[in-house]
Amino acid sequence: MDAIVSPQQLQEIVDCYGEDPTAWPVGLRRPAQELVDGCAEARAILEQAKKLREQLRDLGPAAPDCFTDRVVAVALELDPPLDFLFRHRN
Repeated sequence: MDAIVSPQQLQEIVDCYGEDPTAWPVGLRRPAQELVDGCAEARAILEQAKKLREQLRDLGPAAPDCFTDRVVAVALELDPPLDFLFRHRN
């Protein structure tokens, strides 16, 4: 039996994984997409997330490489490393 995703659960998915369905957990992609296809509230959740991403992208210049390198270094020092968490999120 497929999972059923509510608008509130979709909001949590989008908050955690972004508005791109290919980044959503595999077991939730289909029911979440079905909700989006049939629910105006769900479509609004995705549209709001897309607008937010565009606004953030337009804020200004990207962080300098030294800052990005430091963030990555700290993430790799976490226990478990952040890259481990990303590889195993689905």
